[in-house]
Amino acid sequence: MNRIPHHQGRSTRLAMIAGLMLATSTCLCADFSSYAAMLQNNAARQANLNSQMFPLGVAPSAGSSGNTSPAPCMPPFELQRGLDGHVPPELQGDPRYQEYLRCRQGQSGARTAPAAPSRQAGSHLPITATDFVPMQAGHPAVDQAIADLAITPEQRLQLRNGVEEMFRRVAAGYRGNNVAVAVAVAYATATLAMNGTEMTDHQTRQLIHDVNDRLARNPRFAAMSAVEKQNDADRLIFQSVVIAVLREMGARDPQARQQSIELARVVLKQLNGA
Repeated sequence: MNRIPHHQGRSTRLAMIAGLMLATSTCLCADFSSYAAMLQNNAARQANLNSQMFPLGVAPSAGSSGNTSPAPCMPPFELQRGLDGHVPPELQGDPRYQEYLRCRQGQSGARTAPAAPSRQAGSHLPITATDFVPMQAGHPAVDQAIADLAITPEQRLQLRNGVEEMFRRVAAGYRGNNVAVAVAVAYATATLAMNGTEMTDHQTRQLIHDVNDRLARNPRFAAMSAVEKQNDADRLIFQSVVIAVLREMGARDPQARQQSIELARVVLKQLNGA
């Protein structure tokens, strides 16, 4: 079965690498309000890939390895407040927050319980199930998004180079031209921006295979054209870069930090559902 290549010790923070490369530049001083509007618009148009295809609120299932770790339980992003993403006491009675608490309790109990039987080898569908053959040269959806930004030609070139580097790193670390990989990278980047929780490399790979399984079995995904798959995957990678840039800049700019959280919410709402 085709699986994602494993690189020992490779960090999952691919988006953060691209973000650092851009955020530390002295020339990139774009109007991030335009970034916010752009990402909001992209998420609204990107209706092909949504939580009805892959409910990511469900933790990834156990994989073929006996020591698989589930993805970290995340508090509902709709209930989080402030830069630290806390859930205030008056909202903690919400059923969604209670479900989050049960998730945490379940993971805590799993650490002391006997290991559950592992999946049989080959239980995941081949990762090629969510591959796509690019029908357009380059990344037209990303080119259009960058063209829509109110930035200088120098900044536009710099951003384009950073995004291209991100695509190269995703292809080298996980798999290029694959929708499940793009979804997992966007999810991991957005959750990191929301509450500082970083998924491990193992968790990210498991999430990729789980999303791959769900998409491959969904007739709506099968009905998507190659161009739609390419554009949606490319937009998710681009959104990951923008969120990462803002998060890194947020270390010294509270407004950028807040924007990274808001943009991460857009992505998580799309992937987790309202």
